[in-house]
This record gives sequence, structure tokens and C-alpha cells, in this order.
Amino acid sequence: MALSLFIFISWFVCILTCYYIIRPFSIKLVRFILTSFLCILLSYITCQNLPRFNALAIFTVVICWLTSIRLIALTSFSTNILLTFQSFLLKILWIYFPILPKTKAQNQWPIIYSIILVIIKLLINHWIYRWLIKCDMGVNYQRIFMLYLFLITIPYILDIEMIFVRILARNKYTLESFTNFPIFSLSLREFWGRRCNRIVHKILKESIFEPIRLKFSSSTIAIMITFIISGLFHVHIWLVAFDDKSSLFPTFMFFFLHGIACSIETNMKFQLPVYVGWTITHAFLLITSPLVARPFIEKGSLFLIRNPTPFINVRWIPKLPLPNFCP
Repeated sequence: MALSLFIFISWFVCILTCYYIIRPFSIKLVRFILTSFLCILLSYITCQNLPRFNALAIFTVVICWLTSIRLIALTSFSTNILLTFQSFLLKILWIYFPILPKTKAQNQWPIIYSIILVIIKLLINHWIYRWLIKCDMGVNYQRIFMLYLFLITIPYILDIEMIFVRILARNKYTLESFTNFPIFSLSLREFWGRRCNRIVHKILKESIFEPIRLKFSSSTIAIMITFIISGLFHVHIWLVAFDDKSSLFPTFMFFFLHGIACSIETNMKFQLPVYVGWTITHAFLLITSPLVARPFIEKGSLFLIRNPTPFINVRWIPKLPLPNFCP
């Protein structure tokens, strides 16, 4: 408890230091180096000795990376924007509380539809969770698809929070959605840019992609650097979660290859037909997915047992019957 309080205070002092001491420096490189040093040091201290196969440990790594990325961008690249300390702090806190006006949100159907979608996601997620634990087998595309279904349905937790926010705010505010039906993506740029993990995407876009594109006047350079940083981000997550050093390079290569593919899409002078674009997008995702999914599939059962999906033990929630076979 004392260590957690110390870390929390240290991050807050870091934010104060970045705004009041480092941000006024006139040399951008100095601001970048000093802020990066503080963020890397605090992230290292925060992520020391985190337990393996623990969801809270993964969440800690994610928060450290996203806070650092946002803080470095605000301190190093946004000095031409007038920011009070309150607005500076709120931009960082948005990571934890991604609230936005309902008019700026996507797919904000009537609340009753959101409730129905939560129920569907919950039932499918619980079904996949129980099936994944039952079928502890090797890496194959069937299990990768099961993992994919598990990951896109587990945001029912955020959807429940979103419903409460909309009710309390009288439908004027909501939460940023975690995903936006990634299965409908017609290109990799649409998958990563509009439909998959929208909270992380917003941080990466505003804090890495846009400043670099403005600096170099090149979307290709901005895309590659964004995906490289995202690759390092996920490498750290896998290292903390599974302590599997053999998966680090393949995980990084997954994001590097997707960066190259998105750069190619950006520079294409023509648009593929809808069905062709959908097929190529999801074929590429499927072919490259073993690079990033292998550690979770090979060691995922232990992780899932230690971190049960929310409400899985609530007796009154119906349980869909499991198939008699394993994929």
C-alpha cells in the first residue's frame, strides 16, 4: 500500500514537473529528453516485480505506457497550444475516464439497444471463456478465432459503464467505445484507425501520429513510428504477462508488418472493391495473428483461470452449452 501511494504521488509530481518546469523550456529536444527520462524511470519503477499471469499487472503496464506517451506529447510537442494546468491534467486523466460528448461518439444507439448488445456480448464471452479453458491445445487458426471473439466481446464491462454514464448524464455524455465492430473493417487502416481499441488509437494518433506527420510532412513515417512504438508497447505487455522472451520478436514483427501494410494502403492510388478489401484485410490479419497470439494461446488457460472474466460465477446468468470437441 505504501509503495502504491509512493508511485501515485511520484507520477503526480512528474506531471507537475513536466507542466511547470520542463514545458517552458524553449528547446524541443531538451523537453523531449527530460520528459522521456522521467516517464521511463517511473514506468520502470512502477512495473518492477509485477506478478505474472495477472490482469492487473497488464493494466499497470498499459497505463504506464499510455500516460507516458500522452505526457511526452503534451510536454514536448504541444507548447504552441495554450493549456492551463487543469486542461493539461484532464487530457492525461482522459486515459482513465474516456468521457466525451454523445454528439462526438460513434454507434450511440438508444440505451435499450446497448443493453441488448451487452447481454449478447456477455453470453458469448462467458461461452468462449469456458471453452478456452476446457481446450488447452496448441496454436491454430481456430483457437486464434476463439481468442479474437473473446477479446472483442469482453468490452461488455466498458459497455455497462457507458450505459450508466449515459443515464447519469441524461444522454448528453458517454464513454469512448472500446471497439467498433472490427469484423466490418474493409482495410487495415480502418481496422486500426476506426474500429480496434479506439481508446489506445486516440492516444497514439494524437500523441505520436499527428505530431510526427506535421514534423516530417509524411504519413508513411508517422505510421511506421506509431506502429513501432505500439509494437514495443505490446512486447512489454507480453513480457510482464507471460515472461516469454521467445515471443518478443514475433510480437514486434506483427506490428511492424502491419505498419508496412498500412503505409502501402495510404499510398495506394485506387480503392479496392468492398468484398476484395474485406477479404484481403482479414486474410492478412489471420495470417499474421500467430505472431502476436502465440503466447496467450499457449499459456492462456493459466492466465484465464487466474483472471476469470467478470460475472462468470454469477449463477443466475445463463450458460451456453459447450461443444463436445476442441478446435
